[in-house]
Parts: sequence; structure tokens; C-alpha cells
Amino acid sequence: YHKIDLGHGIETPGFDYDPLWNNIRKVRETIDYKNKTVLDIASFDGLWAFEAEKLGAKTVVATDCLHRTFKNFLFCKTILESECIPFYNISPYDLFDRLNVFFEENYDNEKPYERMFDIVQHLGLFYHLRDPFASLTQARSCIKTDGTLLIETNIVMDVDESYMLYNGIPFTHRASDNYSVWWIPTENCLKEMLIGALFEPVESSTSIVRFELPLESKTSHFPKNTHSGTKEKEYKIGRLCMTAKAIDPQKAEPEFVREILRTYRNPGLNIQHT
Repeated sequence: YHKIDLGHGIETPGFDYDPLWNNIRKVRETIDYKNKTVLDIASFDGLWAFEAEKLGAKTVVATDCLHRTFKNFLFCKTILESECIPFYNISPYDLFDRLNVFFEENYDNEKPYERMFDIVQHLGLFYHLRDPFASLTQARSCIKTDGTLLIETNIVMDVDESYMLYNGIPFTHRASDNYSVWWIPTENCLKEMLIGALFEPVESSTSIVRFELPLESKTSHFPKNTHSGTKEKEYKIGRLCMTAKAIDPQKAEPEFVREILRTYRNPGLNIQHT
């Protein structure tokens, strides 16, 4: 799926999505990866996990739940002699509980939960999830207070309102004819959802690109689950990448924190160890 540099002038075949990848790299330059512990959610074939390692990360954990791509990850890991740790049986909705073996083991005399993540990468995932808010709260549950979230997603552009566009059901769609695209937020909506998951958006890091998929990429590599419905109107869709800081819940508005910690009603957020 991605173009992964294997060295010696060899690169894996991948989609021609370079404007998207380069937009992520541009925003990523604001993050210091040296000696950091990194979680790469929905790692797929591992591009962003391997690049985090090259940037000096001490430990990189790659999670996904697609075994079809695990083979590609292992191939690249072997060629690159990478020490990235794969957990390819973990849903983005169950990160905190399923990573307990990583958080709780103490073979190196570490205290349980001492290895919460400094950086969490949430790239190209948000819009594929039926419940993207839950994935943001799971990301916050796995990151240290003051840690950094790097997020990339599609957005509805040039709109001041805060809303999330539901893409549609079979035979109708609003922005994409791909069945795996469920939601597209506006920029303000995404930032407010980050705040609702106890992150502080870093406004200066925001970078947005308008990118149309190349025609040859729409039919190559993987068959697309598409449906030929009718659009009710045209929306201007772009891709946003930005960072956000995990805030101390003690410094947030108390009534708000109490509400989001009612996990029987709003599951996903566990901040007792962060």
C-alpha cells in the first residue's frame, strides 16, 4: 500500500499518494522522536512505524487487525532489520486493554504502566471507523500526559461549522463512494473531538491539502468496495494533518471530565495511568 524505502535504491510498490504522505512528514517535523516510545495505530504495512524508528524512537509498537498486511509488515521488518514490535491482533477500539502485556511486563525492572507512549500516530484511520471518537479516547488512554498525538484524516473543507458528515448507506453517498469511509468531520469538529478526548490541538501544526486520487490508483493494488449511488450535493474534501498534546485531566473543567469518565455511558477513556 505504501512506498517503503528498503535501502539500496529499492522501494516497495505503493499507491501514488505522495502528497498525503509528504503532508504527514511536514507536520511530523514538529515532533522530536529521539528516545521516545511510539504507538502506530492501524500500521498496515508499517511505513510510519519504520520511519518513526529511523527518526530515533527508542521503542515502536505497531498495531493493526489486518493479517493480510501483516505479511508485508514482516517482510519489510526483516529487510530493514527493524526492532518494531507488531501487535496485529488489536482493534483500535481495544488498545488499552489489549496492550496490557506491553504496559504491565517488567523484565527490565520497569514499573507497570511506566511504558505509556510518548507519541501516538493515528494516521489515515479516523474516517474508516464507525465510532472514531472511541478510537481517540483509546489513543488518549495509551499516551502519557503531555504526550503527542499525530493525526491525519480527511475533512470537509472551507466550513466554519462543527459537524461530522455521515458518508451514507448503500446506493447513496455524500463525499466518497468507498464503503469503508463512514465519517468526514469539519476541521472545527475534529479539533473539538480532540478536546473531548482530553487533547489540546496544536493550532500551529495544522496542514491541509486538497488531493484527488490518481485514476490509476483507484483500480490498482486492492479492489475497492465502491457503490454507485447519488450525491445529494458536492462537498469540498481535503486531508488534514496536525498534532495535539495530551492534557492533564486535573487541569480540565471538572464537570466535563466527570461526564467523559462515565465509562458505562461513554466507554473508551482510561486515564488513571497517564
